[in-house]
Amino acid sequence: EQQRRYDYCFLEAARLKIQKDYASAFDLLQHCLTINPNASSALYELAQYYMYLKQIPQGQAALEKAVENDPDNYWYSQGLANLYQQQNDAEKSTRLWESMSVLFPDKLDPLYALLDMYNRQEAYDKVIATLNRIENKMGKSEQLSMEKFRIYLQMKDNKNAFREIESLVAEY
Repeated sequence: EQQRRYDYCFLEAARLKIQKDYASAFDLLQHCLTINPNASSALYELAQYYMYLKQIPQGQAALEKAVENDPDNYWYSQGLANLYQQQNDAEKSTRLWESMSVLFPDKLDPLYALLDMYNRQEAYDKVIATLNRIENKMGKSEQLSMEKFRIYLQMKDNKNAFREIESLVAEY
């Protein structure tokens, strides 16, 4: 009975959102949480409203709880990792992208996000390791090899830079 009530309220909130009756949809989502305080779907939707209203702490708390309650939902985790990045919280963002790269091995987005994070931090060893992880999933490519070549040169590791080019030539 409780689940049926929750589903009705959640779907009604979605309908109201589509009709641009945001205040009523927001109220219904809050009511959903009185029915089930751990409902990740309602928490995620409320987080979107809080972000729109520039109430970042409330939005972040709702999003963190949604991810905590449903860690297998890729979209909730991605939203939270992006929020951490927007807030320049590199440590939390990197930690979440790393866990997502393991939890969702078929997704490449977490690895590309890690590349960006490690490049910004100038953590070149981690950039190379992440490029190798991408290469293991996708196979050798000119783009990946050239990126590794560029990183090795930044590290002033000419030996590995040219070894990377040689391996690309040998592959093709």
